[in-house]
Amino acid sequence: MQKLYKDIIKFMVLSGKRIKKHAGDIEDIGVTKKYLTIEDLKIERGLKKIIKSYSSNHQFYSEEENFKFIDAEDVWIGDPISGTATFINGLAHYGMALAHMHKGKVIFAAIYDPTMDQMFTAYKGKGAFLNGKKFKMESKFPDKTNILFLLSRNWKDGQTSKAMLEELINFNLYRTNNCEAVSWCHLARGIYDGMVCFSKDGFPDFAGSLIVKEAGGKFFNIDDEDEIKSDDRIFYGGNREVSAVLKKILDKVVKK
Repeated sequence: MQKLYKDIIKFMVLSGKRIKKHAGDIEDIGVTKKYLTIEDLKIERGLKKIIKSYSSNHQFYSEEENFKFIDAEDVWIGDPISGTATFINGLAHYGMALAHMHKGKVIFAAIYDPTMDQMFTAYKGKGAFLNGKKFKMESKFPDKTNILFLLSRNWKDGQTSKAMLEELINFNLYRTNNCEAVSWCHLARGIYDGMVCFSKDGFPDFAGSLIVKEAGGKFFNIDDEDEIKSDDRIFYGGNREVSAVLKKILDKVVKK
C-alpha cells in the first residue's frame, strides 16, 4: 500500500505543476454544470487508473465521472481540482484532494496546492505532513480567534447560511476564494482556529478530515461524527476549544 500512496503523491505533484502553467488561461468546458476543465477530467482519469491498476476491488468515488458512491472495503474519494473556478480565474488557492477509506475510516489523505508547491499528507495514527515534514496544529495568531466560513456557490438554504454568518461575525471572520481542500490544510496548520463549511458535494472533505485530525485538531460533520459519509454537506473543525464553540452555534442555527 505504501508504494501506491507514493505513486499517488507523485502523480498529484506532477499534475499540479502542469496545471499551474494553465491557471487563468484555460477553458470552462462544463455543459451540465459550470466550472469543468479538461484538466479535471485528465487528473480524475489518471488517479483512477493508478488505483485500479493496484486492485480492481478498490472503488473510486470522485466529482466528475465517478460520482456514484459504491460501498466497499476500500474506497478512494477524490476531487481532481478542488476550486475549479479559482483555477480557471488564475487565483490562489486551488488544489487536488484524495483520500483512501478502509472499512469506513479514512486512513490516508493527500492534498496538493500547486500555487504554493505544498503537498499535505496524513496517515491514520502516524500524523500529518507538509512536504514530508511532520507538523502539528499550533495557532499562528494566539491573540485572536480566526474563523473561516466557506459557503458553496450552490448552497440553497439562504436562511441557514445567513444565520451562520450572523453568529460568526462575533469572531475574527474570514471569507476567501480558497478551495475547500487547501482550506482544511490551512486550518490544520493553525492559520485559522476554526472552520465551518457548507459544501456542495463533500469530495475534498474526506482528505481534509484526516489531515486536520492527524495534525491534532477536531473535525466533524453536522451529526458530530468524525468519520464522514458521502451525503454529508456541513462540516466544522478546529482546535478543541473552538470546535466546541462551533458545535453550539451549529446546533443553534442548523435544523437537523
